[in-house]
Amino acid sequence: MSKPQRPPSGRTNLASCIVATVFLIFVVIIIFIVYFTVFKPHDPKISVNAVQLPSFSVSNSSTVNFTFSQYVAVMNPNKAAFTHYDSTIQLLYSGNRVGFMFIPAGNIDSGRTEYMAATFAVQSFP
Repeated sequence: MSKPQRPPSGRTNLASCIVATVFLIFVVIIIFIVYFTVFKPHDPKISVNAVQLPSFSVSNSSTVNFTFSQYVAVMNPNKAAFTHYDSTIQLLYSGNRVGFMFIPAGNIDSGRTEYMAATFAVQSFP
């Protein structure tokens, strides 16, 4: 006949919990080290390639009408996709907004460059 087994003591359970906790903390530390060394997040590189005024006219009453165009390149240097949220482009003159354009949210894949263009017309600008 076999001997009846004794239930584990409280010390054995405590030791198991401590070993499991130390192991989990170790795994979390390793994940953070890998994330910040291999996948080190960088800010996107944004460059304005061109700013143009394709149409420009001045009337006799000293008002100006023109079209404003801006061409931008956004480069993602990270090893993971970059998400940009809804944004705007504003053209200000003496603190007053004379032009405005909405830029929708999107993703830029790792190591890729996305080119964006914004064009809006400014009517009757004093």
